[in-house]
Amino acid sequence: MKLSRWLNVIKESRLWLTALCACNAFFIFLAWVAYPETFNLLVGFMMVFTLISILLTILLVVKKNEKHDKIFYDFIRDPSTELECALISSYGSLHKEKVSCLANKLRELNDQLDEIELQSMNDKEFIESWVHEIKAPIALINLVLENRKEEMSQLVYQKIEHARINIYDHVEQILFYARLQASHVDYRLERISFSLCCEEVMLDLKGMLEEKSVKVISEMEDVPVVSDKKALYFILTQVFLNSLKYSKEKIQSFIMIKTGFNKGNNQYFISITDNGTGVLDSELPFIFDKGFTGENTDKKQSSGIGLYLVKKLCDELQIEINVESEYGKGFEITFYFPEIYIS
Repeated sequence: MKLSRWLNVIKESRLWLTALCACNAFFIFLAWVAYPETFNLLVGFMMVFTLISILLTILLVVKKNEKHDKIFYDFIRDPSTELECALISSYGSLHKEKVSCLANKLRELNDQLDEIELQSMNDKEFIESWVHEIKAPIALINLVLENRKEEMSQLVYQKIEHARINIYDHVEQILFYARLQASHVDYRLERISFSLCCEEVMLDLKGMLEEKSVKVISEMEDVPVVSDKKALYFILTQVFLNSLKYSKEKIQSFIMIKTGFNKGNNQYFISITDNGTGVLDSELPFIFDKGFTGENTDKKQSSGIGLYLVKKLCDELQIEINVESEYGKGFEITFYFPEIYIS
C-alpha cells in the first residue's frame, strides 16, 4: 500500500482531524479539572483510543478508495451500462446524475471514434486503390516516352518527362502519407545495396537531371545497410527532387553523394550535398514540418510534404538525420543508419 495514498487521505481529512483534536483537547481539559488524581491515566487511554481510531479509519478509507478507483477506471475503459450501475452503487445514488451524464458522453465519444476509425480505414483503402489505378496510365506514359523518343523534339520530351516525374512523385507521396497515418505499418527489412538503389533513383530522374543540367558526383562505397527498400528509394527520391528544385541556373549545379563509416558513433552514413540556393538559418529548424515551404519556395509548385515524409519514415526506421546549409551556397543532408540494422 503506497504511503502517498495515506498522505492524501490525511490531507483530504485534515478538517475532521482538526475538529477531533480540538474535541480531545477540550475533554483533556475537563479531565484535568474533574479528575486530577487519574488525569494521566485518562489522557493516556484517550490518546491511544484516538490514534487507533484514526489509523483504522484511514485504512478503511484507503481500501474504499482503491475499490472506487478500480471501478472508475474499468468504467472509463468500457462505459457500459453494467459498469455505470456498478459505479453508481460504489459512489452512492447522490452522484447518479453525474455518473449517467459522464457515461452517456463517453459512449457518444466512443461511437464517434469508431466512425472516424472506420472512415479512416475506408479513406486509406480508397487512396491505395486510387494509387494503384493511376500507376497504369503513368506506366503507359513511360512506354510512350521510351518507344517514341525519336519522334519528339528534345524540349517536348523533357517537358513530358518532367510532368511524368512530378505526377509519379505526388502519387508516391499520397501513398506513403496514407500508410504513415495507419496505426501499424509493416516494413520489409532487408539487406540493401545502396549504390544500386541510388542508381535506380538517378535513372528514373535522368530526364530531369538533364533538363536542369545537374551533374551527379558519386563518391559511393556499397555500404551494408538493412532497411525497407521502397521507403529508402522514396527518401532518396525526395532528397534528389529537393536538390533539383533549388538548383541554380547560372552555374554548373551538382549533387554529390558520399557513403562511409562514422567511427565516432559506429554508424554507416549516406550524405547528399548540392550547391543550390540552400536554406535560411531561420528556416532550417522547420524544413521537416508538414506544410512548410519557406520564403524562397514557389508555394504553387510545392506541397511542403516531401521532407516531412522523409523525416517520418526515418523516425519509423530509426535512421538519424543531420542537415547543414548555408544560404546561397548549398544544402547537405546526412542519414545515419542504426547499428542494429547493419549486417
